[in-house]
Amino acid sequence: MSVLGVRVLDIRTCRNVLIVGYGVSGKSAYEFLKSNGLHVTVYDDGDGNIPDKVSELSNDIDLVVKSPSVPFMDHNCHRIIKQAKESNIPVISAFDVFRLYSPSAKIIAVTGTNGKSTTTALIRHILKKSGVSIEMGGNIGVPYFDMPRADWYVLEMSSYELASSQYLDFEMACVLNIEPDHMGFHGNFENYVSAKHRALDNAKLRFISYEDQNTLNKYASQSNVITISTENEPKANIYTFENTVLSNYTDGAAIDLSGLGLPGKHNYQNIEFAYAVCKQFGLQSRVIMSHVMSFTPLPHRLNTVRRIGNIVFVNDSKATNPMSSAGALAAFEGYRIYWLVGGRSKKVDPMPYIGQYLPNVRKIYLFGEATDEFVKVFHGRKATKRCETMSSALNLAYKDASVEHGATVILLSPMCASFDQFESFEHRGNEFVSMVHKLK
Repeated sequence: MSVLGVRVLDIRTCRNVLIVGYGVSGKSAYEFLKSNGLHVTVYDDGDGNIPDKVSELSNDIDLVVKSPSVPFMDHNCHRIIKQAKESNIPVISAFDVFRLYSPSAKIIAVTGTNGKSTTTALIRHILKKSGVSIEMGGNIGVPYFDMPRADWYVLEMSSYELASSQYLDFEMACVLNIEPDHMGFHGNFENYVSAKHRALDNAKLRFISYEDQNTLNKYASQSNVITISTENEPKANIYTFENTVLSNYTDGAAIDLSGLGLPGKHNYQNIEFAYAVCKQFGLQSRVIMSHVMSFTPLPHRLNTVRRIGNIVFVNDSKATNPMSSAGALAAFEGYRIYWLVGGRSKKVDPMPYIGQYLPNVRKIYLFGEATDEFVKVFHGRKATKRCETMSSALNLAYKDASVEHGATVILLSPMCASFDQFESFEHRGNEFVSMVHKLK
């Protein structure tokens, strides 16, 4: 893995800073650095309304701040980043800027292929309700510089940010799971795993999944590691048995997970990680679970949009890879599933993840760039319907599902990125919700 060189330890000595990438993170970093008296310019490949925009890297730049999704590795390095490295100009991440300005901040890092946002929000919710001064941000959609001041921060850390940050320093770090994803950015699975593991390598206390062999093999024997299992695995510090959380290292209380507002077994893992983290603050198990019960699920994650007769419409637009969609399919065991799939493919074979759940699927409605790929994947396994758009897929699924008499779900769990037809998974999910509410 390429490593970005850093020679600047005091960002306040840098007068001329270039932001590369003017998305949510880049815009927030730009406004923050400007407010702190630095001369800031912006490079972005887009043509939008961008302040202080430049088209090249000038010789007077002291520091480059890279937005998370801007590639920097040898196989895909952005030309501006490459020029900066060749000119020995330090290149750091937006997280690095936050860390340099807040060196004493106590941070809980949460990362993984799936479940990051829910676990991050759940930890913040429980601790906030318990009186802890804590805020959340990062990849969950709240830029570091937009967070209110607090004693603690729980940050959702993407593999992009972890791979390109130099000042990683966490009180606690959680790696929920690691499955193939973002191969275009990282180049290969080994680089992706290494990026995720950087959270653990730079944390005082580490939480890992007993089912994630890549992580378990590396860290299980090390000190300050807490293992968490969603299976009946008593060797783990925390594990589940028949919808109950059992603990080998806390007060030993049994926590009942049935009847929660977070559907699906994958959310058991999110709750277990949040529980393990919050126990470090001395909270009683019953207090933690009372706050879990009051937690409102995040948008676009298995949200019930509407019911028409026996049909439930579910928005799971955040499911951008097969592992995440497998969790959605598992959550609707016993339902007749009409499944909406499509977008920009992650180029991962979905069958090892979703194959066991296909018997409950009546038909799959394909839309977007990945249609041809998934027609081949599901050929001979399950009936599919080519649909140019998500709107067409929804209408056809509703027509077909209307003949069912038992429990039926029309499930948007796309298993793909959204960027072929939508601006983001949020945009895709919001459009789905709007379409569902217009159905007669």
